[in-house]
Amino acid sequence: MARVLILSTNRERTPFPVMPVGPALVAAHATRAGHDVRLVDLMFERNPERAATEAIGSLSPDVIGVGMRNIDNSDLIDTKYYVPDVERILCAVRSAAPRAHVVLGGAATSIEPEALLALWGPTGSTGPGFARLGAPLIDMILMGDAERRFPLLLSRLSAGEATDDVPGLCRPGPDGAAHWNRIGLAEPIDDLEDSRLFDVIDVKRYARADGVYPIQTKRGCAFTCTYCTYGSLEGLRTRYRPVPEIVDEIERAADRGIVHFEFVDAVFSHPPVQARAVCEEIIRRGLPERIGLTASGFNPVGVTEALIALMKRAGFRSLSATVESASTAMLRKMQKGFDAEDVARIAEWLPHKGIPAIWIFLIGSPGETLETVDETFAFIAGRIPKSDLVYITNGVRVYRGTGLHRSLVAAGRLHEDQSLLEPLFVFSESLPRDLYLDKLVKFSREHPNVVNSFEAGQPIVETLARLLGRLPLPRPRWRLLPLIRRFGSPFRAVRPNALTDSPWPIITEPA
Repeated sequence: MARVLILSTNRERTPFPVMPVGPALVAAHATRAGHDVRLVDLMFERNPERAATEAIGSLSPDVIGVGMRNIDNSDLIDTKYYVPDVERILCAVRSAAPRAHVVLGGAATSIEPEALLALWGPTGSTGPGFARLGAPLIDMILMGDAERRFPLLLSRLSAGEATDDVPGLCRPGPDGAAHWNRIGLAEPIDDLEDSRLFDVIDVKRYARADGVYPIQTKRGCAFTCTYCTYGSLEGLRTRYRPVPEIVDEIERAADRGIVHFEFVDAVFSHPPVQARAVCEEIIRRGLPERIGLTASGFNPVGVTEALIALMKRAGFRSLSATVESASTAMLRKMQKGFDAEDVARIAEWLPHKGIPAIWIFLIGSPGETLETVDETFAFIAGRIPKSDLVYITNGVRVYRGTGLHRSLVAAGRLHEDQSLLEPLFVFSESLPRDLYLDKLVKFSREHPNVVNSFEAGQPIVETLARLLGRLPLPRPRWRLLPLIRRFGSPFRAVRPNALTDSPWPIITEPA
């Protein structure tokens, strides 16, 4: 048996804080395997380094698992790069536990494992943390689904046995280069432990900040959107959880007083057969009287008006429509799998069935022009209810393994082995950035329900969220934002050169 500390390092609260379901699942499975496990969530800690150090002092762990959710926030105008923040936590961890095995996991490790290992691992010598401590900050990386892999790694480490055959393990080999036991992304996900987040984190504090209880019905995504990392994270093959297990988890949390739940699948609505089965089981158990639901991934493929009506009956009070564009030309270039007519249909059905939505749009992908932007803006102005929220991001972050990355390599714009750990963006050469930014700012001023990415990540948003969280207001509280903006936006103005003078490199990609 090993003493195990698991640290969740994610501290991003925009647009709302996300509960650490991944680290909690790994902790639950390690506990089931007989290890002494403690999960520490650093989301709300004023001093995360001190909190990590204190946890190490109280547990004296043999193994420390560090969860890293994101590399950055994927936003060109207001980029947040999380690597330095995680490095500071790792420095504190290594200083407090010089002999413990430190294992880095989480979604970020599946995007740039070699770069992270080179920065923080036994052969890393470029990072300021390594230079300060003279020692590696991590010993190894564990990629992919870790619920069953991490307990296997713990048993090998506890017994002093070789770990080379542990699926997804990445560590330096004798030659100093990164070596890992490459794995597919098709493991079944039935019989997973319940994360029981309500036992291990401060769920009420998340709820006050509009955080919702995460539920996953499946892993994998059959879509091949050019910019998206889900293929690298979860694979293209869909792996389903049994519907009774899903609803059992919701019911257990509801019995502990949890009201607000979010389905965090890549796309909850696809395939529709799984979405329908989950909704029907929730209705059969009488849960809609006790809970409210939302989904972070929803697109039009396979969606019918009957499915939306069923979702309403199951307790859906909102959802996020991740459509990215209302231009058929752009949707096809991004390989979204649907066109503008499909987007228009759900824009009609959702308000008709009484489900408000946050609409997510991505402007500046290769091929974008002022004309395609006008198509999207006309759709927002004419087809989306004024009470729905529209969130616009600008530019496309290039991540390894995506279709965009492959196309840039094929075109000679990137080297295949070029590190993408630091943010690199693409912005369409056919879209003049200065003219577009003027158009965007004017459009958002004329439409109070349109929020730009540069408005969301600032202190006033968190302050408003805290204030609203203390009031008995109905969910979703984001519906108040368009109303607030009608009386004058409290948000800061964008820099005039925000798109033309970025601190991060931009590749201008022609149509």
